[in-house]
Amino acid sequence: MKCLLMSLVAVCFAGSVFAAPNVKITSFTYPAQGQVYAELCGLVEGAESSPTFVRVTVDHKSNRPGIYNAIAGKDGKFCTTVITYRGTAEAVVME
Repeated sequence: MKCLLMSLVAVCFAGSVFAAPNVKITSFTYPAQGQVYAELCGLVEGAESSPTFVRVTVDHKSNRPGIYNAIAGKDGKFCTTVITYRGTAEAVVME
């Protein structure tokens, strides 16, 4: 019982030490008014490897979201051109 308790404490502590990388969208701009394409840029913080692969989901709350892949460099920055009808996006690091 004591061994099981110590194992659970070790697992909980290890999970809190290694935080998942954080992805922040830093800009989402349209080159011209009335267009459906936009440039999306972001920053990955806390990644352990380089390059870091990022999955961008555009119009993520719609019935037909768009999925794009981007590569963040050593500095964690990435940019990609996307097609968007709602102007919303979310990004996560691909495991």
